[in-house]
Amino acid sequence: MGETQGLYKISKLAAHVPDLVVYSTLAKDIPYAEKFHGVLLFADVSGFTKMTEKFSLSNKKGFGADELTRTLNSYIGDIVSYILASGGDILNFAGDAILALWTVERIQLRDVISLVVKCSLDIQDQCGSRNTEVGCQLRVKLGISAGKLSKVVIGDELSQYFLVIGRAVDEVRLAEGLAVAGTIILSPNAWELCDRDNIVIDRIENERAVKVRYMKREPSFSVEKYQDSVGAMVEHEHLTRDCVRKASRLTPNAELENTFRKYIMKTVLQKIDDGQPLEYLSEMRPATIVFVNLQFSGGQSEEGLCAAIHRAAIGIARQMVSHQGRINKVFMFDKGCTFLCLFGLPGDKREDERAHALQAACGIHDICQREFCNLKTVSIGVTTGPVFCGVVGHSVRHEYTVIGRKVNLAARLMMHYPGVVSCDSETCYYSKLPALYFNKLPKKAMKGIKDPGVLYQFMARKHSITIGIAPMSVVREEGYPLLGREKEISVFSSMLKGYLESRAAGHTNYNNVLICEGPVGYGKSRLLAEAVYRTAKEGVRSVISIELAKTDIKQSNYALQTLLAVLMSVQNCKSYADREKVILSKIEDPEIKENLCLLNDILLVKFPVSKDVSLMDSDTKNKKMRNYFVELLCKFSEDEPCVYVLDQAHFVDQASWAILQEACERASVLVCMALLSCTNQSGPFPEFSRIITNPRTTYLKLLGLEPSVIGQLACQILGVTRIPSEVELFLVERSHGVPFYCEELLKSLYLGHQIVIEEVQEEDPAEDIDILFPEPTLVVHLSKPSQVWQQEDSRASALGTPKASTLKFRKIADLVESKDRAFICRVGEVAKFHEIPIPLTLKGMALARLDQLQPAEQMVVKCASVIGHTVTTEMLVHILPKAENLDKLNLSLSYLFESAMFECGSTPEQFTWRQRHGQPECWGALSCYCARDSREDVSEVAGLASADGVWRCKVLRFCSALVRETAYDLWLKEPKREVHQKCAAFLLRQAHRCRACGVHGFVFGHKAAVGNNMMEVRPLSGEALFTGRRGPPRISLNQVRPLQPNSEEDTFLLKLDSMVRDYKRTTGRTRKCRCAQLVECLLCPMVHHCMGIGDVAKTFFYLLETAAALASLSSHLQALSYLNEAKIILDNLKAGHPAFETADPRAKVKINSIERACVFRLTGEVLYNMGQIKEAESMFTRALRILGKHVPTNPVVMSVKYLHEKIKSQHYRSRIFGSPGERKLAFLHQQICCLSYVWQIRCMRRTPQNILSASLAITMERNSARQTAEEYKITFSCIDYLLYCQLSGREDQGRRSERMLRRTCSELSDSQEDLTLTSHLVRTLAIVKLCSGALHDAIRYGLLAEKISELTKPLGLDMRTICVRLLLGQEYPGNGVAKGCFYVACFHFLLYSGFAVRPFEECHAFVEESHSDPSLVAEQSLMMSLYSALALWYTRLFDWEKACLFYTKAWRVAQQAPSSIQAINGTVVFLECQVLLFRKALVEHNKHIHTIYKNTQKHFSEFTRKYSTNRTFGPRVLHLRAYLYLLTGHRALSRAILHQAAGLCRQHGNKLEKGWIRQSQNLWFGACRQSTAKEAGSFMTLPSWEEARGVDPEELAHNRYTLMGVGDQSWADSSNLCFTPNTEDIQILKGQG
Repeated sequence: MGETQGLYKISKLAAHVPDLVVYSTLAKDIPYAEKFHGVLLFADVSGFTKMTEKFSLSNKKGFGADELTRTLNSYIGDIVSYILASGGDILNFAGDAILALWTVERIQLRDVISLVVKCSLDIQDQCGSRNTEVGCQLRVKLGISAGKLSKVVIGDELSQYFLVIGRAVDEVRLAEGLAVAGTIILSPNAWELCDRDNIVIDRIENERAVKVRYMKREPSFSVEKYQDSVGAMVEHEHLTRDCVRKASRLTPNAELENTFRKYIMKTVLQKIDDGQPLEYLSEMRPATIVFVNLQFSGGQSEEGLCAAIHRAAIGIARQMVSHQGRINKVFMFDKGCTFLCLFGLPGDKREDERAHALQAACGIHDICQREFCNLKTVSIGVTTGPVFCGVVGHSVRHEYTVIGRKVNLAARLMMHYPGVVSCDSETCYYSKLPALYFNKLPKKAMKGIKDPGVLYQFMARKHSITIGIAPMSVVREEGYPLLGREKEISVFSSMLKGYLESRAAGHTNYNNVLICEGPVGYGKSRLLAEAVYRTAKEGVRSVISIELAKTDIKQSNYALQTLLAVLMSVQNCKSYADREKVILSKIEDPEIKENLCLLNDILLVKFPVSKDVSLMDSDTKNKKMRNYFVELLCKFSEDEPCVYVLDQAHFVDQASWAILQEACERASVLVCMALLSCTNQSGPFPEFSRIITNPRTTYLKLLGLEPSVIGQLACQILGVTRIPSEVELFLVERSHGVPFYCEELLKSLYLGHQIVIEEVQEEDPAEDIDILFPEPTLVVHLSKPSQVWQQEDSRASALGTPKASTLKFRKIADLVESKDRAFICRVGEVAKFHEIPIPLTLKGMALARLDQLQPAEQMVVKCASVIGHTVTTEMLVHILPKAENLDKLNLSLSYLFESAMFECGSTPEQFTWRQRHGQPECWGALSCYCARDSREDVSEVAGLASADGVWRCKVLRFCSALVRETAYDLWLKEPKREVHQKCAAFLLRQAHRCRACGVHGFVFGHKAAVGNNMMEVRPLSGEALFTGRRGPPRISLNQVRPLQPNSEEDTFLLKLDSMVRDYKRTTGRTRKCRCAQLVECLLCPMVHHCMGIGDVAKTFFYLLETAAALASLSSHLQALSYLNEAKIILDNLKAGHPAFETADPRAKVKINSIERACVFRLTGEVLYNMGQIKEAESMFTRALRILGKHVPTNPVVMSVKYLHEKIKSQHYRSRIFGSPGERKLAFLHQQICCLSYVWQIRCMRRTPQNILSASLAITMERNSARQTAEEYKITFSCIDYLLYCQLSGREDQGRRSERMLRRTCSELSDSQEDLTLTSHLVRTLAIVKLCSGALHDAIRYGLLAEKISELTKPLGLDMRTICVRLLLGQEYPGNGVAKGCFYVACFHFLLYSGFAVRPFEECHAFVEESHSDPSLVAEQSLMMSLYSALALWYTRLFDWEKACLFYTKAWRVAQQAPSSIQAINGTVVFLECQVLLFRKALVEHNKHIHTIYKNTQKHFSEFTRKYSTNRTFGPRVLHLRAYLYLLTGHRALSRAILHQAAGLCRQHGNKLEKGWIRQSQNLWFGACRQSTAKEAGSFMTLPSWEEARGVDPEELAHNRYTLMGVGDQSWADSSNLCFTPNTEDIQILKGQG
């Protein structure tokens, strides 16, 4: 900030006050006024507000406030320098304006005015216009006045304020008002008093003020003598001529220092006392601005005005203290006194600051009008929003101020809406006060304000008498699904069902209270809105939903009043008489009618007071009223079911809680309420505690949404069909599963142009789709389906409108809504997600919680924030300042638990709901699940985190990730680096190896590759760093029958089975893999701490280790997040920039080739597992280039290289390789991994060139494996070669390789490495057997692979294994892709098995929702299976409109889907759909029938080409081909092909397909025929999973769909159309003949 200040604290304090205060008399009583003469200079800078807005939108973390502060102070500092150099005194900084004073004698005014004019000309010459880096131009306009002035000092013993009053003050502001940027205006009085001969001016039309042009000669006034005379009575030191301001050289003076402190805000004093740089006070911060203007009546003496302002200041200060606001400045403005008050400054932030600001404003308005008779008007403007808060000015003279559009708007509201409390729409909305407290104001043109939005007058109380009007602000939007809350809705639905059934049965054996607790933004209101919607759908008419506000808790019986008013339907009555009529019509019971007078006070009616009531004393009457209200609630609930829904229930008043508690016990009602976590309002009420401890109460604690849901939610918020993976990763990482955070982050991205919303034009359907579904469609006339199907069809049609290809979406405010257009989101050109700061709205929420803590608790939270989201108590004690003793820490942690800042880190994070019995886990209870026994992972029963003064909880977790991130940002750079160093050193001393898995590192040979010891590796035994969550329960597979060794293969399987049993017996348990714990407690924190320290090499090391570990645990999105950070580091280093913000820019860092290749290899693996095959291939290609193993694409070069690699392979077989060394071994391992994926990807594309490329890649892999001289890697590559042989059609080589591998693996030990190798072989054999059609063997190997997976890494299962477990256990799937696999299997059961695992409606709904799940959309094979299944379903039902919709979707995905094993199921279903559509064309006499036939044959040929090596679906494809020829009249050929399909079924052991083929043989060529109507409806009444368990399989077969002809006439017609069979198919007929 320019010149260095003095060494003493008094100099720092003096920089915040003007010389007018520094050198004033100290002994005077307050208030007082001093008269003097002086010259005023008012400098108004334009461009600051616009620049503040632009910096506030900066998307670079930590950029906006820092750059803005430097720009502001650079410009203002130069202006201040000229003023100080000319002897001026800076009175105050009013936002972007400066008021300066020259105090002189009357006779000196002439010369001093000339001096001030010369200073002004210098300012305009040097600072008149300046461009900034954000494109804003800063300009200044100046006004000068002179004359008689008075200094007024007001305040109390704690806080004092000064202001300058007089005619000259009014004139200087008028002069500035006449100026434009770049000009200087002299007020009339200043022009009268100045040296007119020396100053050249221009006249202003119709004004006495003049515009200065230039000066003829330099002023003669001596600035040096003037400065020497200032402060002569106060002691200074080190005064020299280069000293800009004498007050910066004050010597210590306790009395003077104490005086200065009274003029400085507490926020600034704390920083000065702590010795922290004031630059750290500068920030973009959400705050609430309050401008108060007092216009006094004329004719008042100066002493009287001084006393009035003093009394007003005292009253305003009291309101500020009670509502946690601050007076920032007091100044005269437009013939009135103006106070600038601020809410939400550091240390004062509150979540309800807007409500407090409005209430304080109203209190000020009332006090001033009531107590000051000489006050003409009180005008107050209140605004809320992001503003710049910070210290502005010069190093020796500066002030804490606020700048921004909202500051200007508050000032304009104050002036344009006199006599009222006015506010903007943001203040109204975020105050959460009832709408009846506000009146809409008319719009007015305001200078400098383009679009202020809707403006309101705050009334402080309801301006009309109303009762019962408290509607929920969130309502259920039709067509907009509530995402990620299926289990919570399931709990509510079961409670509602139990309530209705129990009422019907006449008993009370049901839970009748549901409490949803969660922090702000977790979606509690939307959950309640969904509950209201579902309750109404169940036919419950009496659903009473209300939402309470903060002010309601202070009104006794308000919640009860609202409930009764809605229950009795009097909420819309305008008078008490109307209410009485309605109440009398509702109540018929004579006993209740007798005491209607008890409703007078609560429902604002005037029923006559009964004699009994009139004789009651107050206590008796209150008791009688309470019982009466409960009787009313019971009476209404007797007649019909009543459901009460209370949003914001933490604002229920105590009296209402008492009634509600009794009503819940006695009345037949169902109560649902949502409330904030651990609130202080409701927590102490004993009545609420009794409700929550009632055994009939169900308690739901809302957690964050699953990562797989975030992408869908983002699409819903933006109104797009898909979002980029980068955006999804950013949201998953930064939103922490909180819907409101997600919405605010998206708004920030959109407004900051980090994302762009574009309309997408759907591709035109292919020509064959047009001819398959011509318009209009000829409909097959069927007999009427069964009533059961009609009901199911109506429910299915309700799931979505035909032709609607996407979900309905909500739009953010800046997007234009359109029903007929589709939009997508793409990343902006300058997007840098890693630099995006926390949105100010979210930051304000977190700061509000942090500012409420005491310094000791704040320090604990700040230290814990450096550690991470999960914190071990041991580590926290290690890094806390040594002054923190354990007793004090115990108190601090207990308070932080009770205030929901921390919770036990061992608490399971998965969804839990609890029914309260006995002593509950009440709000604020110190519940701890940490194991008391070191042999356990977590305790089943919650204990106490603190007992007998001893802290027992071992692991803490932040309840809000946002609070942690905000607390972390509060650290200064150097202290934060030191704490990071402590954390890293502590972690490296701890155990961090998973003994169960024997994992030394997740990236093979990583330590050897980097060439130094990154960490000391110790086995993870005994107690872990913290107790992890339990793994999934082990699935019993005892239904598999023992094998009898009839062959070499059986012997091998028996040996493996025996090995698994022995392994379990010797270990005594299924292995508890602690890799997930290792990632959470060591690897992720080490990335964080190494980055905080600025160590690039270690950061990169742990980024790769963490990403590899997460990939092995199937946490793909998290793995990509860390890999993206690694890529950013590589890009920054390549560009010559620092690797990240905290890295030393002078340090030269080089990442070695193995680590660089590993980044792309791991990215490729994650993308491959997410189904993004094309993107994965490019990653592997980049990695191989770095590793020097490029696979060429040119066919000639490829052939030559393949020949070369084959020669090398022959040579390597006879060569004995020595150990290559650890670094070379790591290099070869990366090559092997990349090549293993490359050949698999190339095999998916069945072109000759790609097969050659796959052959080259597998040969290169085997050669690299041989170079390692390690049996493990050689065997691993041989297993890969076995799968390659199957996929490429080299079955003889594959069988030889299989026999060799069985022998090799039979000799393996039971070590973890050998077990992993065996697991890989068994899984590969399961795939090989499946592809070869040996289903029995495939099942045996698959079940064995499932057993072995439990012994290796149960958390690292692929999606197919997870799906198997889901089907076996009927668990609810959580992961998006696993859920997709699950529903594909459900569709398969629906279409082919004759029973339903899950209802069709549920499966259909999942497909509809999957459009907005990016992880699912990326899985093209999965989406093709889902779309094809729905297309086939509707095709079988002749519902051509929906069939066309999903067939088109399946066709589009099929064009891009890889020819993988996962895709074959969807391809076969799509093929069946194609055949049935050919039948449709026959029925409709489609004129393009031959083209459709050729296209269908083309689909069969394409399938054969792509999947020639996969015989799994061979019988079904032959079955469909036979059906095609049956439809075309080639019955003999159809019979021959069907016979061949039956033979394949017997060979494969495919009983399901065999039964279906037998059905077709009987129907097509036997005596029985089935009607078309029966065909369409026979498979609709399918038994459920539970019902099918006890049914004979032969009976289930009757429920399956059957392929039927098209009727005799159509059959005859088709036989005359001459459809020519394929040559290969004719050979089948000849062979059988």
